[in-house]
Amino acid sequence: MESEIKKLKKEIIKIGKLIFEMGLTDSHGGNISARYNEYILIKKSGKMLGCLTEDDIVITTLEPNEELDKEASIELKVHRNIYKQLPEVKAVVHAHSPYTVAVSLTTDEIVPLDSEVKFLLGTVPVLSAKTVISSDEVAEKLPELLKKCKIAVVKSHGPFSTGRTLEEAFKYLSAVENSCKIISIVRSMER
Repeated sequence: MESEIKKLKKEIIKIGKLIFEMGLTDSHGGNISARYNEYILIKKSGKMLGCLTEDDIVITTLEPNEELDKEASIELKVHRNIYKQLPEVKAVVHAHSPYTVAVSLTTDEIVPLDSEVKFLLGTVPVLSAKTVISSDEVAEKLPELLKKCKIAVVKSHGPFSTGRTLEEAFKYLSAVENSCKIISIVRSMER
């Protein structure tokens, strides 16, 4: 178990750095988690995704645990409910991807224009919620959307991407951001 946890921590660090370096989130934005059996490994609250160390990753449980949860990302409730509702999901990545957030402000679903995301995901749902950060409403409603698509976007807040691995979740996050860049470019050419 210990070697698997260590391997997951290293993967979280690697993917977090890629997300930041690719401009998919701001300095302290976004969070990332992985599920291992009945445990969740998640970024600590307030830590920079691009500069994580193994000490910046909290290990908690699938069920709420007041002691273990206190240092975890404020989005833990969302990650936790995704893992509970979708047991096949082993990784969740959330970022404040600028093009994805921008497109989410104008639509209730992202309809890709590029063949890559059309093939990979099809239409990407956008969730509107009264409160979007650390929200019980998002924690409740997002898993339903993620049953239909591997990624869903919380309007004005950003995408939550899932996968069987961290790399798979990152792939969808990156692909949707690229697709939203294409949508933005096409919209600007149509003016």
